[in-house]
Amino acid sequence: APVYPESLRAAGVSGSVLVEFVVDTMGRVESGSERVVQSGHAHFTAAVRAVLPKYRFLPAEAQGNRVRQLVRMPFRFDLGQ
Repeated sequence: APVYPESLRAAGVSGSVLVEFVVDTMGRVESGSERVVQSGHAHFTAAVRAVLPKYRFLPAEAQGNRVRQLVRMPFRFDLGQ
């Protein structure tokens, strides 16, 4: 999970980031495919961008073959975490 930016935690700021990216045929986030759809703060965006390359997914399949797939994923930053 993304690391909650300490400056925002200390300030009591919560928020979210919605990103789109392409998952390749190996289940990895395709480099350069990330697009921020919505973000509550630039520091939240940076935290999400830092962790995306570490994510692994089950690749999509079409007709028995692995295919690239566009994914839209929300990330919440809540002070209760």
